[in-house]
Amino acid sequence: MTESKLKHDDIPQPTDESRLHLYLAWACPFCHRVLAALTLTGLIERVSITWMQNIKGPAGWGIAPGNDPLFAETSMKRVYERLEPGADHRPSVPLLVDLSSQKRLSSSSSQITRFLARGMNGAYSVNHDLAPASLIEKIDAMNAWLHDNVNRAVYAVGFAAEQRVYEDKVARLFQSLDKLDSGLSDQPFLFGATITESDLYLLATLVRFDTIYYPLFRCSYRRIVDYPGLSAYFQRLLEIDGITSTYDHALNKQHYFCSVMHVGGEIMDFNPSRLVPVDSQMYDGSISVPSKWQA
Repeated sequence: MTESKLKHDDIPQPTDESRLHLYLAWACPFCHRVLAALTLTGLIERVSITWMQNIKGPAGWGIAPGNDPLFAETSMKRVYERLEPGADHRPSVPLLVDLSSQKRLSSSSSQITRFLARGMNGAYSVNHDLAPASLIEKIDAMNAWLHDNVNRAVYAVGFAAEQRVYEDKVARLFQSLDKLDSGLSDQPFLFGATITESDLYLLATLVRFDTIYYPLFRCSYRRIVDYPGLSAYFQRLLEIDGITSTYDHALNKQHYFCSVMHVGGEIMDFNPSRLVPVDSQMYDGSISVPSKWQA
């Protein structure tokens, strides 16, 4: 099932016995939308978190010893195998489980984000209504468009292996960014004055764009800072209470420039030297990781 065709209400409302747990990675933009939703809704204390080891090797996402409360495993591959033996799963993050029943609830970032936006399907009130009923159809359409044309599009550019394919993918990506820049020139967020799930989808790409996707994935036609509408919008997002705590710049740089990536069953190594480019944000304390979330 693709992200854009998900049934968002498939995750059951938690009971008194439920112990919800998330497996997340700081560098994953699809985990970022989940973490941002968890933070803005005020539900962060109702879910425990296991953080992936930051550098991903050929074996996939690793877990530091002692950090898996479910099975005491040290890799996501083994967690998935233990959760559903014999099933064919890509051992990805985010992953939401119930520790009490040892059941997988969802491995879809879109589905988990909607579950949180709705207060865990109505179990709790939320600080920010990220999916208001009056906008839900428009939000679903925007989320699907962003996922395909921005969030995934940067990877399509980076994974291109032929010049013509690369040029086509990069043109499509920047056409989408041009459209967003124009639309955001006269309104604060994607749906006017209301921040929604869709803004979290876009945030996760914008915050990584200039220092990671631009150099490493060759998304190099323009930077976000070169777009007046998008750059002002990005700054407004960072000013929202709690947003800066959902992203760690140094960890993201280290992951992307020191990890391998798994693409269609093959391993791609974008940066064999493992050198991490230095930029001003690496020494700017304005975006930092809370110590309680350190892996």
